[in-house]
Amino acid sequence: MELVEVATFIFSEDAGVLESILQEENIQYFLSNENMTFYAPGIPCSLKVNEADKERAIEVIKKAGFKKYLSE
Repeated sequence: MELVEVATFIFSEDAGVLESILQEENIQYFLSNENMTFYAPGIPCSLKVNEADKERAIEVIKKAGFKKYLSE
């Protein structure tokens, strides 16, 4: 199982909203540097999903209005 980056966020609040949506869609994810945005503003956090879920996760992100964060 390989994790691939699908989105990056500067503000962890935006990532938190998307985390809830991914949970509802039963898409497993990993968010790196999530806590760093509090201590070092400007460091992006990275949203990663299983490679098999990548396309579905991208569609969910677009549908939720977070297209600008996609790492394409």
